[in-house]
Amino acid sequence: MRVLVIDDEKNLADTLVWILERAGFEATSAYDGESALQRLDTFQPDVVISDVIMPGINGIEVCTRIQARFPKCHILLFSGQTATNELLGEAREHGLTWELLAKPMDPDELLAKVTTLAQKSESAGV
Repeated sequence: MRVLVIDDEKNLADTLVWILERAGFEATSAYDGESALQRLDTFQPDVVISDVIMPGINGIEVCTRIQARFPKCHILLFSGQTATNELLGEAREHGLTWELLAKPMDPDELLAKVTTLAQKSESAGV
């Protein structure tokens, strides 16, 4: 299971990658939406964990683009900002419904969610 973590807070992104790798996932980080999209040329994620509010391309936009390119990719969003609800509302208008986790994230909760997504993908033959 390949996981792409996108967050402009580098320490947080790298810590999540470390946690995921220790749990047996193949994980990498990107620190903004543009670099995340560039990373797709060499790293095709099964799961994307993305902050919503980032400079440049926000998490909703980057995940919309990733989902268009990889329709079976699972998306988990996280944020600690109130502007997130407005952006999620816009995504829902386009038929995109993604789970939102609150910052700060509990590492055990995150691992449980990613493990559940991995199991769903395996049972679906993805």
